[in-house]
Amino acid sequence: MGVKTMELEKGIVEEVHQKLEIKNMFLLGIQHVAAMCAGAIAVPMILGESLGLGQEEINTLVSATLMMAGLGTFIQTLDIHGKIGAKLPIVEGVSFAGVSALVAVGLSYKGTDPIFGLQVMFGATIVSGIFAFLVAPMFGKLLKYFPPLVSGVVVTSMGLSLIPVALRWVAGSPKSSSYLSIKNIILALITIGIVLAIQKLSKGFLGNIAILLGIFLGTLVAIPMGLTDFSTLNEATAFTINTPLQFGFPKFELTAILSLFLVQLVIMTDATGNQINLSDICSVEPNQEKIVAGLRGHGLTSIIAGFFNSFPHSLFGQNVGIAAITGVKSRFVGTAAGIILLVVSFFPKLVAILTSIPSPVLGGAGIIMFGIVAANGIKRLGTISYDGNKNLVIVATSLGMALAPIAAPQLFSNFPQWGKILFQSPVTLGALTVLILNIVFNEFNKK
Repeated sequence: MGVKTMELEKGIVEEVHQKLEIKNMFLLGIQHVAAMCAGAIAVPMILGESLGLGQEEINTLVSATLMMAGLGTFIQTLDIHGKIGAKLPIVEGVSFAGVSALVAVGLSYKGTDPIFGLQVMFGATIVSGIFAFLVAPMFGKLLKYFPPLVSGVVVTSMGLSLIPVALRWVAGSPKSSSYLSIKNIILALITIGIVLAIQKLSKGFLGNIAILLGIFLGTLVAIPMGLTDFSTLNEATAFTINTPLQFGFPKFELTAILSLFLVQLVIMTDATGNQINLSDICSVEPNQEKIVAGLRGHGLTSIIAGFFNSFPHSLFGQNVGIAAITGVKSRFVGTAAGIILLVVSFFPKLVAILTSIPSPVLGGAGIIMFGIVAANGIKRLGTISYDGNKNLVIVATSLGMALAPIAAPQLFSNFPQWGKILFQSPVTLGALTVLILNIVFNEFNKK
């Protein structure tokens, strides 16, 4: 039995650390980038617009975000330091969890100078990254409270929280003339059909890049439908480089820092669930040491991001969906995605190409990707026993709580700022509920 276990562990290690052919590795990497790019650039655009920054300054924030996504992905996938980085096919990106808090911080401190508000954001990002790095070991100790019951609810909540994002992509931009048009829905359905057809007809490498092919072919279909806009390609400059402190030295304000401490707790909760899910997909045991190393990677990326004109980063859930679809476990696919992100950040015309992908195309692909994240959580919940215990009540209550901010986004609008940060995240609300209920109903009974 011991020999078999050692052989299995050896096989698992080889699979996770397997280096694929360069061509295949980069095609898979492009697929990861195409899946996460819209979400990655949305945050700096939202934050820049909220402060009233000019287009050139917003473009700088976008390039900085992509560069830091590449560097953060390197930290998570390469063996830079034994205790930093999850060594999984993780793709980092600036986290949506901090958007509302960062907007509030920027508007509170900008006064007549929006750059000052931006500097306060960067200062809070740096200190919150240090906080995440330092508390990672304590957070990692919570892993023992993440049995399949808890992790299943957390992962399902992630998928459920991401599906509305895909549906909003299907609807299109509210500023667009095609918003909520039948054309958008048809294009999304065509993209879904392409991905499913490739999955059905191909079980080899083409099946692994089904999402990428769906996005590419969906974009081609969108051209005669009049749903593409490549005007930004002509307007984009040929080359740019993201240098540190382009907007001046960060400013450190206590209120802003405390707000982002809460954001980091939300990010770490999401990241823990995502990493457990990705570990399961990659057949790797998500032990405490690996979870802590991954959380340290997020913290270190956020520290560097504050100096390089970006914001708190975390593992992107849609890329977990890509890993689940492809079944490719090599962490070097993530490294390839990091290289692509880094290169793209230097060439605004490449950014313009990625941002020109019609949102209904991304929405169609996203419905499948995010649905698979939820399905993985449901699959995990199917492994636990519901006889002679209260697990069914725990799951029902926790998923019901997780759906609250999804179904009624304004439900917590009258809460204080710290309450909004914590409870507007479906994952955090679902995770807190299932953690508490599991302890009350199951852990106390053991004692």
